Amino acid sequence: MSLLSIGVAFLVLLVVALTWFFIYYYANPVLDAPDGIAKVVGNCGDTMEIALKFKDGHVAATQSWTNGCSFSKHCVEAAALLAKNKTVDELKKINMISIMDVTGTLPETHLHCAQLAEITLQRCVENYLEGGTKAGGTMS
Repeated sequence: MSLLSIGVAFLVLLVVALTWFFIYYYANPVLDAPDGIAKVVGNCGDTMEIALKFKDGHVAATQSWTNGCSFSKHCVEAAALLAKNKTVDELKKINMISIMDVTGTLPETHLHCAQLAEITLQRCVENYLEGGTKAGGTMS
């Protein structure tokens, strides 16, 4: 393998990585001044965060984040997806079974991921009902 082909391969990988980065971050903008936000750390050490923005009594925008495994990522994203366009009463009915209906079957060792996503969403709703974020923070 020549030095030129290694350089071309490196540039191709760099372009692919930068393209993914820009598509991901432009498609998922930061949710400024959410009406409700919650960050929960599970027994497994995974942290999940959900933020909700309401308009006319319904969830208009959501954002989710986790530092956990792929199962945690799918569960928190499913909870955020289920929350869109819902009222507070509808949000209170979302549970780990609803989340697993969206994610599909989870391994027995990762059922807690759906439970953590449910807890995070419900704490976010509680935060909204208590008046939301005090300073209108930003979710990272």
